[in-house]
Amino acid sequence: MPLLMCDLDDTLVVRAPVFRAWAESLVAERGHDPEVVDWIVEQDRGGHRPRRELHAELTGLPGYDVPLEDFTEDQLERVGGRYRLTPGVRAAVDEARRLGWRLAVVTNGPVEQQTRKIEAAGLHRLVDAVCISEEVGAAKPDPVIFHRAAERAGATLEGAWMIGDNLDADIAGAHAVGIRSVWVEREDDWITFESGTEPDLVATDFADAVRRVLDATR
Repeated sequence: MPLLMCDLDDTLVVRAPVFRAWAESLVAERGHDPEVVDWIVEQDRGGHRPRRELHAELTGLPGYDVPLEDFTEDQLERVGGRYRLTPGVRAAVDEARRLGWRLAVVTNGPVEQQTRKIEAAGLHRLVDAVCISEEVGAAKPDPVIFHRAAERAGATLEGAWMIGDNLDADIAGAHAVGIRSVWVEREDDWITFESGTEPDLVATDFADAVRRVLDATR
C-alpha cells in the first residue's frame, strides 16, 4: 500500500489560536493591557523561537517571574494539550485510507511536546506510525527519519508522498529520498526558507493537499 507522510505542526494541527489563547490567559491573570497579547505572539515567532529565549522575554513583564521549568511545563499542559485537528483533516484521512493509503506523522521536536499534541488531537488513533525527531535521532530533512517512518508504517518509500508546510524540512527531505511532495503554503509563516527546494504540488491546507495527491495518483 502507498504511504502518505505528514508533517504535524501547522499541517495536521494549527498552533496559532492555541498559543494566542494561552497568551490571553496569561495577560488576563496578571492584569496586563490586552495589547500585550500581540507582543507575546510576536515574540513567539510562530513557535520557532527557543522556549528559553521566549521565557527570557516574558520575565520582563511585571509579575511574571516563574522559573524556566515551570514555564515549560505550563506550555506543555496549556498549549500542547489543547491541540485539535485542522478542519478537514479527519475527512481527508478517512478518504486516503478508503483508497488504501497508509499514513505516518513525521515531525521534528521533543518527544513529550509532540506526543501531547498528537494525543490531544487524536492523531494516534488515525495513523499507522509516528516518527518524532528526538526519539528517532534524526530530524527532517535527514533521510533517516523518512526511512524509519516507512518501516514503522509497514510500507516502503516507493510511490510515497510527503505533505508539509516547511520547504527546508518537509519538501527538501522528501526530495532527498526521491519521493513526491505537497507544500502547504501559509500566509503567516515566520520562517525564511533557504533550500530553494520546489514542491511537486502546492496546497492551501492539509485537506487540499490530500485531494491533490489522490488526484495525481488515480
